[in-house]
Amino acid sequence: MGLKKYIFSGDIIEVYHYSQYITGKGGANRTKQKSEDVEKSLANYANTNQRRRDTVRRLACSNFDSSTCKFFTLTFADNMTNVKECNNLFKKFIMRLNYKFNLKIKYLAVVEFQERGAVHYHVLADIPYIPQQELQNIWGHGFVYINAVKHVDNIGAYLVKYMTKDTEDTRLQGLQAYLHSRNLIKSYEIANHDLEEFENLEKRIEEKYELSKLPESVNQLKAKNRKYYK
Repeated sequence: MGLKKYIFSGDIIEVYHYSQYITGKGGANRTKQKSEDVEKSLANYANTNQRRRDTVRRLACSNFDSSTCKFFTLTFADNMTNVKECNNLFKKFIMRLNYKFNLKIKYLAVVEFQERGAVHYHVLADIPYIPQQELQNIWGHGFVYINAVKHVDNIGAYLVKYMTKDTEDTRLQGLQAYLHSRNLIKSYEIANHDLEEFENLEKRIEEKYELSKLPESVNQLKAKNRKYYK
């Protein structure tokens, strides 16, 4: 049996095959590392950026359903380019939302730059219906655009398309490229470190999701309706 790892994010399963041994502890109780520590340990910014994208995609799939969540964009009227300052303003906006509606909002937001260089945010959130103008008033720094996402099949892939793929754009290096509430569920993984235990787990996974019927080239499965993603 080759070296494998399964990552579960909501109804998305990722199946990875490795040519070298997978280091670290697998399973739901695997060693947890803060994203900041992981990023500091990566010498290559391209790897850091890809790890961020993977994390955001998995958090989105683990916590948000496109049929019920809200997706909106927050912009600044002024040409705000300081990411740390903008992130502080975003966090205060979330605090105002929680206070006004007596909520503990689940949210996940990514940072993007407009052509002029200004920061703006793309946000997934579990919030009740709030009129656009009221949401914009609570934001208080510029425009708010609300987008329908009920048609979106993979909400994680939808959100990460707003994150930069440009490895030469280092404006977010060492900074928070995404923000999220503390009440989000994290994806979990199992890997074949303990071969006997892994074989039993893998057998149950294959039976439940009919993975044995998939071609070897498929590395992601959407469990609910058997759709595949590259």
